[in-house]
Amino acid sequence: MTASLGFSPQDSVVARSVLGLADLPTVVALGPFDDLAHAEQLAAAFTAVRRRCNAQFVLLGTGAHRAAIVRRTFSQGARRSVHVVPENRWADLIWAADLVVPSTATGLRRLLEVLAAGRPVVAPVNPTTVRVVVPSSAGLVYRPGDVSGLAGALLRLLSTPSLRHGMSCRAREVARRHHTRQIRLHESEREKEHA
Repeated sequence: MTASLGFSPQDSVVARSVLGLADLPTVVALGPFDDLAHAEQLAAAFTAVRRRCNAQFVLLGTGAHRAAIVRRTFSQGARRSVHVVPENRWADLIWAADLVVPSTATGLRRLLEVLAAGRPVVAPVNPTTVRVVVPSSAGLVYRPGDVSGLAGALLRLLSTPSLRHGMSCRAREVARRHHTRQIRLHESEREKEHA
């Protein structure tokens, strides 16, 4: 995966600058933001994180409840720390992220794109994250509805660069292994068709 502005994973400071973001730890939350409970959980968790850590929160994508997240975080004094970015900036923004919070609707393909970029995730527990993230330690998971669990996972990764770095390395490896398996499966299916 290559970012459209030509950033490398090591250029997060440059990526943030080009995108108009402050050089602060950056949490990217992926839309769609259509799940009201998840939207409220994101807003509450980020507000809790901001009380203990000077970080910025970027909402990437659309959804019926995106505005509610922005309103709630703004009302808690995080106006300069919350940014909304359109979906078409994903390839650029991923390099600016320190970690990514997938939505409850994020599928395997998007999760693997995040991992391939070497970004650890803080993901809601679901069959996909349990299968991909948990065994590899490519991120942390939380129970949907557990605001303190989400906030704690964010703070743990934001405040422990060595943990975040290790998860970044494992994230790339998970994506590489999955890609290799998909290629082998495709080749095997093609051989069966031609046999």
